[in-house]
Amino acid sequence: MTIETASAEVRGKLVEALKLDLVGPGQQIGDAKEVLPQAPSRWYLTGFLAPLDAKPEQRTDADADDDLDAAGEPGLDDDITPEPSATAKQRYLPSSIGLSILLPKEAKELEVRVRWGDYRREGDVAGAERWVRSAKEEQLPLELKSKLSSPVEYKVPGGDGLRIAVMIQPVGTFASQSGLPDGTRTISVFLINRRTPKELDEVKDESFAFQAGLELHADRTFLARPDARGLMSDEWDENVADLQYRDVGEFAVGHNVAAAGDEHKVWTCWIPEAEVERVAPAEIQGAALGMDDLGALVDGADAVAKLLPLVDRYREWIERQRAKMPTAPPKRAQTGQNLLNNAKGLLNNNLYKT
Repeated sequence: MTIETASAEVRGKLVEALKLDLVGPGQQIGDAKEVLPQAPSRWYLTGFLAPLDAKPEQRTDADADDDLDAAGEPGLDDDITPEPSATAKQRYLPSSIGLSILLPKEAKELEVRVRWGDYRREGDVAGAERWVRSAKEEQLPLELKSKLSSPVEYKVPGGDGLRIAVMIQPVGTFASQSGLPDGTRTISVFLINRRTPKELDEVKDESFAFQAGLELHADRTFLARPDARGLMSDEWDENVADLQYRDVGEFAVGHNVAAAGDEHKVWTCWIPEAEVERVAPAEIQGAALGMDDLGALVDGADAVAKLLPLVDRYREWIERQRAKMPTAPPKRAQTGQNLLNNAKGLLNNNLYKT
């Protein structure tokens, strides 16, 4: 096992531990039938949906840290800083999560998978609470219409009041401007907790949906959502980012939750994670790049001989980038040409003349 593999496994275990601590059991981690010694909304910090019609006091995040919000303005004495009202401090627990995706007009069916955990309070044992979890998973095939101007709701089988809401809208003229095929539709799918709230606060968590999650599949591949900020911006950094990441797209946008996935499957995730690729310098044969080698250069001729391979590789790299530059849209093509001109300018500098 390499050091990189061992490090990746350690980081993976840390992420799993974090998920178990903050959200609770999932498909492949934790105990699906766990028993908690107290109400799960007190045990877990996130990942659950409160009933939409619950009383405000049942939907309020009692553990929210208001210290930062209540802090005074810089330079003002705390004694003269107005105290925020109680209403301003309240933070409500979410009652829904959702995903928005792009699909071509040929797509006819969307498969929605819903996962969650229900907890039931059992009789106290030796004066202690017992909350027992049961894992739930349901699948709903949905026929896709060309347009749904207002949300349409579907019951989740076995959800005891959980609903799936769907809205479909055409992308319109933005499709052709952003490279999407004509007829592309935006489809938003929400999981909503419309359960009847429990009257007693001691058992209110029985109407909550914990470890709630959505997963979407379709009969056509999902379309990458273009990011138009770089094309619309006049900022150089935004233009360069648009060019460099032109082939990278997000396949879903989360609502009240993060989203992940690819062109075949997308899903919600309460704790998003991303893999950052390791960047390593390329090997250039015959070039003196180390500090010891540079410090041992004898004279100018020796420097030219040992540094010239770097210049040659840089020239070759520029030509490879030129072959990859897009020709459309015009703003992106112009950004690429400007970058090539800047790079070529370095070779024309007297410092690099050979």
